[in-house]
Amino acid sequence: MTNAAPVRASGGGRKRKTQADHKSSLTRINPPSELIDEVAVRLWKTQSKILIQRGTFELEDAPLLIAYCNSFAYMLQAEAKIAARGMVEPTADGSVKKSPYVNVRNDCIAQLTRTGSLLGLDPLTRIRMLGGGSDSGGNDEGNEFDEF
Repeated sequence: MTNAAPVRASGGGRKRKTQADHKSSLTRINPPSELIDEVAVRLWKTQSKILIQRGTFELEDAPLLIAYCNSFAYMLQAEAKIAARGMVEPTADGSVKKSPYVNVRNDCIAQLTRTGSLLGLDPLTRIRMLGGGSDSGGNDEGNEFDEF
């Protein structure tokens, strides 16, 4: 009896995604009028270009990108207020309380995190979406469960 190598089904196993697998129907999208300021417009231009080049942006994703860009602009506005006024402010009775701009900034960061993840703008989601995480040597040996 000979020990033959296991035979794998043609095309069996998980295929890795490559950037060639992604193709966006858009080639360019102009900044919408709903963006709140020039910071949001600049962010729209850079992020939409990146997402389109990756092939992960479609017209139905535009509302998420609007929310992402506006949240970033609001976060910067809140940061400017915090820098000018400080993290706390006095109350009528002479004590201090946390500035409401700190809460605004924190809410904006949470919104950026959520919408950025949905769009694939954070590192972990980007790796999952684009099929990263392969071994560094380029060897695709798989693991012991691939043959099952």
